[in-house]
Amino acid sequence: MNDQSKPLRKAQRVDLKTLAEQLELSQSTISRALSAHHSIPEKTRARVVAAAQKMGYSPNARARGLATGRTEAIGLVFPLERLQLAQTNFVDVLTGISDVVTRRNYSLLLTPFSDNEQEVLRKLATSKIVDGIIITRPLVDDPRISLLRDIGIPFVVHGRSDVDLPYSFIDIDNTAVFEKLANLLLDYGHERIGVFNSFLRFRYAHARRAGYCRALEARGRLPDPDMMFETPMTEQAGYDLSTLLLASDNPPTAFICGSVFLAQGVYRAVAERGLQVGRDISVVCHDDDLRGIRPADFDPPLTSTFRSVREAGEHLAEILIDLVEAGGDKEQTREIAEVDLILRSSVGHPRRLA
Repeated sequence: MNDQSKPLRKAQRVDLKTLAEQLELSQSTISRALSAHHSIPEKTRARVVAAAQKMGYSPNARARGLATGRTEAIGLVFPLERLQLAQTNFVDVLTGISDVVTRRNYSLLLTPFSDNEQEVLRKLATSKIVDGIIITRPLVDDPRISLLRDIGIPFVVHGRSDVDLPYSFIDIDNTAVFEKLANLLLDYGHERIGVFNSFLRFRYAHARRAGYCRALEARGRLPDPDMMFETPMTEQAGYDLSTLLLASDNPPTAFICGSVFLAQGVYRAVAERGLQVGRDISVVCHDDDLRGIRPADFDPPLTSTFRSVREAGEHLAEILIDLVEAGGDKEQTREIAEVDLILRSSVGHPRRLA
């Protein structure tokens, strides 16, 4: 078939059928091209988009929904506190999700909750106003997974749970996060390490603790429970905990922080005691290049493990929309990404503090 389309007809209302006839393509191909589906070659997608813009075509969501049986909307369920926090990586995740949702011509329904999450989730999943759901921060044994499987709605999890059920998720190797950071500090000779982790009910925090313990045990050492803390991942929490530990009779010489925000608080506490990060106290963290805060810009630059949170959001949305459009015929996606260790000057050999 010649790639040149027929002369454009502007007088009539342009619908999907008209656009398909104009380009001599099937309606399904047109629909997939306009939703940026990965199965459509870029050359074809660009041709369809250009013709649609020139002919003044805009998708009729109601008609498309009647034809496909879908709402072309996905839901994101999250605790309200994540929007209320001044410091959070949630906006980075949300930005990635929103980019893909927009590109694929879907809508995103944000569903916060303050309590009784399962009831909120059940109501959304049975409402028929979304085709699929994204859930975040899974628990070690997360009941939401069995709930959504029983309802039968497509869903994807940001992270994973230890439940013995098939479901789609993307995760990072959280065990390796603290294992890599601990091994780095141990290699420098640190023995007293303050560990600031999230709450162990979350599977990622549980895995990070296991990684820290594994690093110590591989060298014949036992972790000190008095140096391991569950805490909110905020600057203030990092400041309060490190201030307390640095004032003790036998302070730590290094800190592992589960977030860059915790590390920011540690930096402040260290400076207030007239000490210097990298010379007197070593500090490492997870998360790099979040919106508005970059470890590379700390003074001194902060050592971190890294995997893009925004890209995770993009991938979550792509997986879920593909599951929705496959109508249950797509295999579950189970991906665990490695993290990069970025060594900067916040780490040095331990010094005995006066």
